[in-house]
This record gives sequence, structure tokens and C-alpha cells, in this order.
Amino acid sequence: MTRARHYTEYLAALVLGRAMRLLPRRARLALGRTAGGIVFALDAKHRAVTLQNLDFAFGSTKTADEKYAIARGAFRHFGAMLFELISFGRPRWEKLQKIVEFEGIENIESAKRAGKGVLLVSSHFGNWELHGIAHGYRFGPIAVVARGQDNPYFNQWLEEIRTAGGNTVLYKQRALQRVMRLMKDNESVAVVTDQNVSKEDALFIDFFGRKAATTPVASWIALKTGAALVPVFTLPLADGRYRLIYEKPIYPGAYTNMGRRRAVELLTQQCAEVQEGYVRRNPEFWLWQHRRWKTRPPEERSEEVSVAEEEAS
Repeated sequence: MTRARHYTEYLAALVLGRAMRLLPRRARLALGRTAGGIVFALDAKHRAVTLQNLDFAFGSTKTADEKYAIARGAFRHFGAMLFELISFGRPRWEKLQKIVEFEGIENIESAKRAGKGVLLVSSHFGNWELHGIAHGYRFGPIAVVARGQDNPYFNQWLEEIRTAGGNTVLYKQRALQRVMRLMKDNESVAVVTDQNVSKEDALFIDFFGRKAATTPVASWIALKTGAALVPVFTLPLADGRYRLIYEKPIYPGAYTNMGRRRAVELLTQQCAEVQEGYVRRNPEFWLWQHRRWKTRPPEERSEEVSVAEEEAS
């Protein structure tokens, strides 16, 4: 039954994607935004998660109406992104280069010249999938670290899109050793670092003034190999195109004279601060629907238990 459901979902998305290709791109994006707005109105669960996250992040610095507008804008943005993604087919550079521009090329080039490999620190901001594909065409193939989709048909479809331009996909369960080898060969690997992770895998760093369970893997690899960390972002523009941004490289050399755990913490925090800056400036382009602050640090849990015990006594 699950397999049949997975195939039905995949087939519906495939048909929709092919139908979208018949429309002008602006019409596809408009339909995607409309669909996202409908989901925002109907999906009470994810609407509540989004608004709660906005409360965590902005508190009293934004009004309830402002947060509601950001939440709705985020749903509309990801509706447009989804419609763009499923209508890609196998993206070709001739088409992609018409809808992208690059900023900070000198940063990725200098990181590459260091010869230790490059870790592209990505986030669920803008259109990160498109960024990976365009990077592969423009600067040479990269490896993309990803989590496998629950639907195997979707997973295969997404892999075909991601590998356009010569990229490869490394699934998290068996990626670490391959990433280490790629760094030795001065290759580039993209890692998404802005999602909540389990307590066993987490480093708790500050994100919007609140502890967030964050993967330290990219920082750990950088310290181990000397690879540069380059935060990357895909900023949607008013005319429907995207600006693909490469921030200044973060080199791990400055952190090698301290304890490994502290060095990993500082590198991870530095990357998170760059990500937070982009989200603060353009909040409607980030994935607020994800429970970013779900996993709590042990000390917060201890405080909760102490309060409960005090109230019970």
C-alpha cells in the first residue's frame, strides 16, 4: 500500500511538473505562490509551527501582523520554489544562466586556491537546490550531502535534478569518509546546516538569541582537513531571477590553537551568525515551517524538571 501511495504521489507531481513546463516561467511562479497561499490557509499545523518560530526569533520586535505576513510570504515563496523545481526536468545551463547572477565569485575562487577543499555551507534559504545545480555548471561539479527522501520515487527524481551539471549526491548515512577524501583532492562539497538535529548529534549554538541544536559536521571536517567554509545563499530578486551569493571564506587555521570542541563551537557559531543575518534581512525566504528549536539543550530540560518538582512540593 505504501509503495502504491508513493508512486501515485510521484506520478501526480510528475504530471503537474510537465504541465507547468507548458506555461511561461512567470506564470509558473505565480501559480506556485498562489498554491503556497492556499496551503498556508488550510494547513493549520505548519502555520502554527511557522508562527511559533517567528515568535521565538523576533519576539516583540515585530507585531503579530508583521509575523503573520512573513509566515504567509514564506509559504508563498516555497510554493513558487516547488513549482520551479518540479518543472525543471533536467536543467540545462543555457536556461539557468538566464535566471541567475553571481556575487562573491572572488570568494569561492580564493577558497579553492587554498588547495584544502571547500565546504559550501548552505541553508534552506531562497532556492538552494537551484544554487547547487548552477554552481556545478559554472564552477565545476560538487558533491551535495543530502538526506534520502521517504518516497523512493521522489528521491530518484530529485537526484536526477541535483546531478545536472555533473554534481553527485552523498547520502548522510555514508557520506563522511567520502567527504574527507574529496577535501584531500581539493573538491567542493555542499552541506546544509540550518536544520534541527537530534541531541546526540547536536552542538547547541545561538540562533536568533535561542539555543538551537545544530550539526557541527562541517566545522569538524574543516578543522580536520583545513578546508575553507564558504556560506552560500540564493536570494530571489524582484524580477524573478536569483542572486547566487558566496560570502567570505571562513578558514579554520585561526582556531587550531585551542581545544577541538571549542574550535568546532566557534566555527559553527560563526556560520550560524552569517545565516541569521540573511534570514533577518529577508525572513520570507527561509524555511520557518521546520521546527528549528525543537531539540533543547540538557540544561533547559533540567530547569524544566526543577520547576516541575518545585511546583509539586
